[in-house]
Amino acid sequence: MSNHNPNIVLLGSTRGNIKEIGNRKGVIAAGIAVRLKSDQTISTASADGGLLGISVGRDMSDIGYTAIAYKGVGVPLRLTAAFTPTIGAPVGIDNTTGLGKAIGAGVTTVNAVYSALLSDGGLAEDGVTKVPCAIIDFPGGL
Repeated sequence: MSNHNPNIVLLGSTRGNIKEIGNRKGVIAAGIAVRLKSDQTISTASADGGLLGISVGRDMSDIGYTAIAYKGVGVPLRLTAAFTPTIGAPVGIDNTTGLGKAIGAGVTTVNAVYSALLSDGGLAEDGVTKVPCAIIDFPGGL
């Protein structure tokens, strides 16, 4: 008997082995788009700076840094409530929260596509289950 559920993902992990990961000062939860501020810390707000990548959670040394996937295949992205993306569609990032959202006002369209939907969502670092998320691919960076 297997406990593996292909419809849920551990936020902070990636499903693919094509990835480039680094870290920056600041803490942003796994699965949220990260932007670089002028003081070299990180934020989710587009007003603060350009997109770096998707957070894969706290750096393992736990010293106030966040690990970030700058490029990747099979990377989980948290979604806004009630948003169900289409596989193969371009990814939109909410300009305030850094969550995946339908493309429109207040959203930045990025160089990524949705590659899988997760009916059971994600498992967050803090243990919260069924966090709305999807899997995205951005092998060339956002």
